[in-house]
Amino acid sequence: MDLDELIVKVNAELKNVHYSDLCLKRFATVWNRLRDYVGQDGQNLYTAKIGMDFLEAEYGITVYTKLTQRNRRCARAVNVLTDYLLHGIIFSRRMQPRLTFHRQFQKVFQGYIDKKKADGSSEDTVRSYEIYLSRFSAYLNSRGIAVIDSLDESVVLGYINTLVKHSPSVIHTTLCALRTFFHYLFQNGFASRNFAYIVPHDGYRKRTKVPSAYPKEDVVKLLKSIDRGNPKGKRDYAIILIAARLGLRAQDICNLSFNNLKWETNTVEIVQEKTDSSLVLPLLEDVGMAIIDYLKYARPQCNSTNAIFLRLVPPIGKLEAPTLHSIVTQHMNNAGIKIQDGKKHGPHALRHSLASALLEENTPLPVIAEILGHRSTATTSTYLQIDINQLRTCTLDPLPFDWEKGEEVF
Repeated sequence: MDLDELIVKVNAELKNVHYSDLCLKRFATVWNRLRDYVGQDGQNLYTAKIGMDFLEAEYGITVYTKLTQRNRRCARAVNVLTDYLLHGIIFSRRMQPRLTFHRQFQKVFQGYIDKKKADGSSEDTVRSYEIYLSRFSAYLNSRGIAVIDSLDESVVLGYINTLVKHSPSVIHTTLCALRTFFHYLFQNGFASRNFAYIVPHDGYRKRTKVPSAYPKEDVVKLLKSIDRGNPKGKRDYAIILIAARLGLRAQDICNLSFNNLKWETNTVEIVQEKTDSSLVLPLLEDVGMAIIDYLKYARPQCNSTNAIFLRLVPPIGKLEAPTLHSIVTQHMNNAGIKIQDGKKHGPHALRHSLASALLEENTPLPVIAEILGHRSTATTSTYLQIDINQLRTCTLDPLPFDWEKGEEVF
């Protein structure tokens, strides 16, 4: 796209999502320098690659450099151009650098990731493989490997030995990624040897974890602690109430739009992100009132999304699931709710707490499964592990013992 045209569009969009004049002025300074850089070849076209090359040439910024505050602003000025060019929107600030592979391996590693996507692997799987293989790429670079075909057993085993610091699940996924990656290298002629055979099988088996749940008293305490006298409090209260009363997952709360609220029937109707299945829940009175309070007095004006819950700082837009985790955790701390080591404390913990409360009320498992949007009661049955009172009813009285004979009496 023509750079000047892109800058005009991005500038208008930044104003639309309420960026400050000072921020726009700082961006303009970087964009002017970018114009000079692009114009050196008599061109005025902008691409994502040109943006990255510009940052490296003019500011020494790469994905591997630790950024100063000034350089972070410069990178942000270029990133918003790239975001709009590729996606037509402005994303919120990236708290972590984009994952990438070292230059000498970029084509090979990215080719493997693209194949995983083409083969239908889930987004979560692809993302995990990107993370673990980017670490492998960094290790190869640190060992001075310039060509992928120069790998040998000592390098591969050396990297595998570094995995001991990670959790069993991370080790397992990393080994799976390495194994399939080495098959890919060999089958596509990037490596003359297939090192998959030396990647060990760890025998890892995923265990069903006991869900983290909080007693009703803590949930009530959490809701009462939220100050609803300001926009953030109104938004956070509505979000936490939905998680606690309806048990929606974080991503489904983020995805809630005006179309999902059926006021005429007092229902919430969604298609769940995780299972892609429909779910209809009652729009409880207190939940509905909290949403109305937020919509009338706290939701920012935003024409770019139909989502109900929005960021309150620029760029104004839809909330992301990790933000909901931070929101719940913050208010739990404010409420003085003690969070034990290893215990979950995000919106999913409120979902678990709802399931626990329903079990305590002797709600049938199929009903709980329907409320939580589970496809099978087998999934819901894991919540039985947190209902201690129900488990106590399953205990058996000990058999009588004849002490003279030294045996149990049947």
